[in-house]
This record gives sequence, structure tokens and C-alpha cells, in this order.
Amino acid sequence: MDTSYVMSSYLADCAGPAQDVAYDVSRRRMALCTPSGSGSIVQVYECSCGPDDWSHVATWATDRQVAHLAWAHNEYGRVLAGGTASGSVLIWGQMLELQRGGVSGVAGGSGVDEEVGIGMANYQQLQELICGTAPCRALCFAPRQSGLLLAALLDDGHVVLYEAEQVLAPRSWILHSKIKVGPRGQCSGLCWRPFSQGVPPMVCAGSGPYALVWQYVLGLNSWKIVARAETSTGNNVATVHWAAPLGRPAELLAVGSGCDLIICSLSGDTAALQVEQLAVLEHNDAVWKVEWDLWGNRVAAATDGQEVHVYTPNLIGQWVKSAGVQGGQLEQE
Repeated sequence: MDTSYVMSSYLADCAGPAQDVAYDVSRRRMALCTPSGSGSIVQVYECSCGPDDWSHVATWATDRQVAHLAWAHNEYGRVLAGGTASGSVLIWGQMLELQRGGVSGVAGGSGVDEEVGIGMANYQQLQELICGTAPCRALCFAPRQSGLLLAALLDDGHVVLYEAEQVLAPRSWILHSKIKVGPRGQCSGLCWRPFSQGVPPMVCAGSGPYALVWQYVLGLNSWKIVARAETSTGNNVATVHWAAPLGRPAELLAVGSGCDLIICSLSGDTAALQVEQLAVLEHNDAVWKVEWDLWGNRVAAATDGQEVHVYTPNLIGQWVKSAGVQGGQLEQE
């Protein structure tokens, strides 16, 4: 029997319908972007106590159309990246300044209100990375052990990777490498393999009806494909997420394709992984986001029907729904 939840709170001061939402590794800091004319508004919230206690700490505007957000690991400070419709990636960082009354932002530095109070944060744009001319379709930072490394998937089928030259002052970035993962207009979904000692960096990207896994070859400074997971229905991949390994004999990969959540296992030599499809979980609406929990024991799928479905394996290895979240329309006052 699964547990159902309904929406318990909402952000009353949200600038508008969210284009994307990103949480940092602590899950206590959240950023969202909303369209605003020809640009976007980015807002940051922080959770201080319970799950409903979110405080608005920063807002700024940009003339770029930001569609995707991603936080760097907290080890590198509060660094936020935004992928745009023009093919660039904006890098913002929080600048702390001590003033009477506590930490506050600098007026005009990033669109934060001039009269800021205690707890308000000042985010400034550190860099704009020109990845290409095609819109950004996905964005994610590498595990912290790989340094401050950012990957962006563009609509032209390329994954572009940039690395910060100084991780504690990420104003200067250099091109790390590029991967051609598929044809234009057919690529969506991007994730990194969680870090394991002795295992080269890997990324997974959706390319048409396939989720492709690429491994970095340090000696050649290039990437090679080591696995290919195919969707059972032939629908294009929309989203992917890799579970934390944690000593499992086989690693788990979640793929969202059409109305299906597909769970695959990856095993064997990392240079030529064996792929096995473990489960295909069907939904009434298209799956647009999948994500594992911290331990890789549960996986959630968000659908266009404003629902989130959470699945866990039972004692015989079957994936069953254990919880669900139902969204809804806010009542107009």
C-alpha cells in the first residue's frame, strides 16, 4: 500500500510559473527561474527549520532566457549555473559582505532589493560560458572529487564541459572537452555517475531512444561510449539519473521516456558495461524528471500530470510504488 501526499505549502512570493527548480546537495537551498519578458528572473530560497519553512533570500534578473539551473557542491561555495536558450551558461556566486545588522547584499549588484535585511544574499554573475548557439537542454556539475567541472547538453547534440581554473574564485573557466552524443533536436537528459575511487568519470546522456554512457579517457583527453540502454517503446529519452553505487554488484540507472520510468542495471568492466532492463513502470502522463535518493534505494518520477511517484524494490526485487505526491492548482484570491 502506497502513501499519498497533497501539496502542503507554496511560495507566495514566487515571481511566476517556474521554468526549472534546482536544489543543492543539502536539499535546504533551492533556486528557481521564471520567464520575464525577453529574459528571466532567478530566485533563491533557503530552508531553516521544517520542510515548509522556506525563506526567500535573493532575487535577480537577467536578460538571458534561463531554462535550466544547477548548483555546484557546497564545498565550492554557493555557485549556481543557468543554461540559456541562446546556448550560453551563466555562472553566479554569492558574495558575502558584513554590514550593520548582519550579512547582506550589495545594492544593485545582482538585482537584489537595495534595502535588504538580515539573511538576504547577494549573488553576482561571475562568468558567461559560450557553449554554442543551440539552446541548453540539460545542465549538471560533476561530483566534487572531480573539481569544479560543469557539463551542458545542447540541442545540437553536443555535451560541452567547462572547468573552473580556480575553484574558490570561479570567475575564469576553460573548455575541458566536448562530446557528440546525438543528432540535433534528439538529445535530452544528462547526469554524472557518482564518484567511486579508481573509476574514471562517466556521464550519461539521452540520444533519441537511447541512454548513452560515456567514460573519460585521461590519456587521450577524450570520451568513449561504454554502454547503450534502449527504451522499450522507442520513445525518446527525456531524463536520466544515476544512483549512488554504495557497493552494489550492479549499478542502477533511471531513465524517463514517454510515460515510462525505466530502471536499468549496469555491471561488468567499466570499459564495456553490461546493460539489463530491470523494470518498466508506466504512468498516465509523460515523465519529465527522474531522481534517486541519496542512497539509491528509492527513485522518484515527476510527470506532466503534476504528480510525483516514488518507487522502492520489495523483498523479491520488484519495484513497487511506495509514495505519491499530487500537485494542484492554487486557489485565486
